[in-house]
Amino acid sequence: MLKMQGVIDIHTHPFTEETVKGQGISYTEAHAYFGRSPQSPSHHWYAERTTTPIEESVAQLKADEMDLAVVVNMNACVTWASCLPNEFLGKYCKQFPDFYLGYAGIDPNMDRRGALRELDRCVKEYGLVGLKFHPAYQNFFPNDRERAYPLYEKCVEYGLPVLFHTGSTRMTRCTIRTCRPEYLDEVATDFPDLRIIMTHYGWPWTEEALATIWRHEHVYLDLSGWMPTYIFAHQPAVFHYMNSVIPEKFVFGSDFPAISPKFWIEDFSQFVERGFEWGGKKRAFREENLEKFFRGNALKALNLEKHRPELAKRTPFEILER
Repeated sequence: MLKMQGVIDIHTHPFTEETVKGQGISYTEAHAYFGRSPQSPSHHWYAERTTTPIEESVAQLKADEMDLAVVVNMNACVTWASCLPNEFLGKYCKQFPDFYLGYAGIDPNMDRRGALRELDRCVKEYGLVGLKFHPAYQNFFPNDRERAYPLYEKCVEYGLPVLFHTGSTRMTRCTIRTCRPEYLDEVATDFPDLRIIMTHYGWPWTEEALATIWRHEHVYLDLSGWMPTYIFAHQPAVFHYMNSVIPEKFVFGSDFPAISPKFWIEDFSQFVERGFEWGGKKRAFREENLEKFFRGNALKALNLEKHRPELAKRTPFEILER
């Protein structure tokens, strides 16, 4: 198995009782789906309907050799009439300030002034260092100039990265048409300094996602929520682009507690140890590209050298065993 130190997981979720109650039925039904696998860290929700205290989440992620983790909020208060307050996420992260980086959730369907005030509070009062959008769950188009663009302008002002759900989703009672990467191509064109991270490799619009990160300097792609075996089966081009075309544009994320970083890395190890087929030839992952994927690119995508320079310099990446 591939064993490393210094890994940054840019995509995790809280799963406390407050989170489940605040984010509602769509969120819990999604985790009931993922929890069908006994290997899933959220299996206990599927089996017993129990939640996970922060201490347990941190212990699991650290046991999986994560050095830092982004934990995200998803606020859809207008659509679902409930939410997890960003203040809660700020307090959640402050319990483990050397490990967690908190990303706020703001519903673009809110009153514009209220949304911008909330973003100010997230930065100045709650210590959050990024923003997370889920266009399906929140029922908006990312290229909505009236509702979303004022928030992007404020993110550029603060230097905040923005993580977008792209592609399909197991969130229920919503549609995925707002989650196409092509909308983020438009956003990145209008906001070239905005750091954008697209999630779940954009499937089933993976080619759009690859084209978008290739075009724009500050747009990145994570592979969270999918085991590597299935990524390669669906879209082998992902590994080719990750290893040779644009290795500086991919970042590691697990989507914990849907998937454990440990199991993702164990599955990915087979492609590192044996290589992979592309274009009729056997390819091998380059060690320098593994460093970029598991840590180096995240430092840039998350703007860590600005927001948390002490953490950015803390643990250099190293492959301990392969």
